[in-house]
Amino acid sequence: MFRAETIEDGVVRIVMSRELFGKELYPAACYLVGGLLVDTGIAHLRKKLVSFLKGKPFEAIVNTHAHEDHMGANALLQETFQIPIYAHPGALPVIARPGRLKLLPYQKFYFGLPAPAHAEPIAEALEAGGRRFRVHPAPGHSPDHVLLHEEDRGWLFCGDAFIVGQDRVFRGSYDLAEILGTFRRILDLAPETMFTGMGTVLKRPAAKVLGKIAQYEEAAEKAADLFRTGLEEKQISRKLFPGDGMVRIVTTGDFTALKLVRAFLRYKGIGTVSPPALPDRMS
Repeated sequence: MFRAETIEDGVVRIVMSRELFGKELYPAACYLVGGLLVDTGIAHLRKKLVSFLKGKPFEAIVNTHAHEDHMGANALLQETFQIPIYAHPGALPVIARPGRLKLLPYQKFYFGLPAPAHAEPIAEALEAGGRRFRVHPAPGHSPDHVLLHEEDRGWLFCGDAFIVGQDRVFRGSYDLAEILGTFRRILDLAPETMFTGMGTVLKRPAAKVLGKIAQYEEAAEKAADLFRTGLEEKQISRKLFPGDGMVRIVTTGDFTALKLVRAFLRYKGIGTVSPPALPDRMS
């Protein structure tokens, strides 16, 4: 599936995903705003993105972070249009050598492996197509994540720093303390419109962000209370977040409720499991 539409004052949202039995699988979004392309989607649909962009004025690419659903068309776009790619310094080695992601089978099927591309460190501000974007660090989902804030219109392009919905599974590398810090940074920026990495566009997103902070804080406290009663981490995950079996099987254990519980316990300063060494896998 490849869908492109103008959604707000010239911002073009491009949503890509593979389909299975007519169902969209984990959409990935990129945005064309002024002369800037924010993220490049999935490798499986890179040719469609290049075809769509031909004849359209754009002069630079930013990867919000070095995960395969956000940099899939980097190499083909750079080869075709001869334009620069910018990203957090920590993302550059992965953009240059995407094999470092060590993708699991489900990731290869959903997204594909990006080809190597050359990226440059992003500055604190970026101008493209007459628009100016302030760049802010946004770790948690990934240590190399950035936000792009177009201050004149109050637009915030947040990649996967904020994912809509209530989490019931996590990846082991996610850092809950940093995620919550990024959420509070988003609140400080007070965006009027937030453009997310899965294609959801939120108007005046503060209430959604505050709600997710409250969800995490409440769930972390519940997990900590259960741990203090003597329950093991697996027992807590089954009690708080039952039914993760299908996700666990499809992702071969990459995303599980147990990892979510462990993230909560780390955040509360208890538990037994430390986060894995970087770099992590994507998403």
